[in-house]
Amino acid sequence: MSYKQIVLDASTLILLAKIDLLPLLLTRMRAVITTQVRGEATRQPGLLDAQLIAELLARQRIHVRPVDQKLTKRLEKDFRLDPGEASSVVLAKELGAILGTDDGVAIKACKILEVPFVTAIHLLIRAHEEQLIDQQQALIKLEKLQRYGRYDSRILEDAVKRIQGGEST
Repeated sequence: MSYKQIVLDASTLILLAKIDLLPLLLTRMRAVITTQVRGEATRQPGLLDAQLIAELLARQRIHVRPVDQKLTKRLEKDFRLDPGEASSVVLAKELGAILGTDDGVAIKACKILEVPFVTAIHLLIRAHEEQLIDQQQALIKLEKLQRYGRYDSRILEDAVKRIQGGEST
């Protein structure tokens, strides 16, 4: 992966864990989350994705950084973001890192604040393009993303084309 460091919000962190792509991505990039995201992602310890995230945190494969709470609160108010997404945007901006988010409001905030971002689908496609996973694995993981995420059908169709080696729209 060409992303050396990525800040993940809870939605994308959880989606990547659910489709079992997170550990593989962490072999190629450094993931950083905020304390708010850690709380959101591990809130339900009985879930497999929360267990995987907790294990990766314990093994220091995911790093946690606090952020300026005043600035986070301001973004929450200005963009109507949840605390995890707001804190993630703040951290990505602070670190000059790309933000992994699948939250529509957070994506709008990133565009306005000029914070580069990717979604779980972007990361999945990139993993396939860089031959970390084969086409069959990528399509299976995309099917799981479709089940767990809220994606427009055009985005999913484009992802299938890109994974299958066709031109994207």
